[in-house]
Amino acid sequence: MLFLIYWIFKVDRANAWWVLGGVALTILAADQFTSGFLKPLMERLRPCHDPRWEGTIHNYGRCGGLYGFVSSHAANTFGLAVFLNRKLKGKMKHLRWLYLYAVVVSYTRIYLGVHYPFDILLGATIGTIVAWISWFFIVFVKRKLIKQALK
Repeated sequence: MLFLIYWIFKVDRANAWWVLGGVALTILAADQFTSGFLKPLMERLRPCHDPRWEGTIHNYGRCGGLYGFVSSHAANTFGLAVFLNRKLKGKMKHLRWLYLYAVVVSYTRIYLGVHYPFDILLGATIGTIVAWISWFFIVFVKRKLIKQALK
């Protein structure tokens, strides 16, 4: 992560704080929506806590919280990937690797038995939507601030 921050400052120093603010907004919104709103609302047990799967799912240590619908890991990593690819389009090459990173992180959630596949798909969708909203918000706010500064 530190390398990514360094690279953002190196490639686009003038807009780096806007980019990092957008990343923070994306992750904060996606995480709070999934963990703070959906999980308590839906109350669906994680596979590793569900008695129906006892003896079938091998969990490699910690299982996490009681509820797992939807995956915050998927929402956050896909939000990061979409926002950075949107905001730094044409300025940073090789940002598409973040999509692979998001897929690998999301797959590990299924492999570890802490999420169902649909939890991952919906988490990725939520992260993508939040990233687009954050991108529009950052572009709009920046444009408004520049207009006011030029008046």
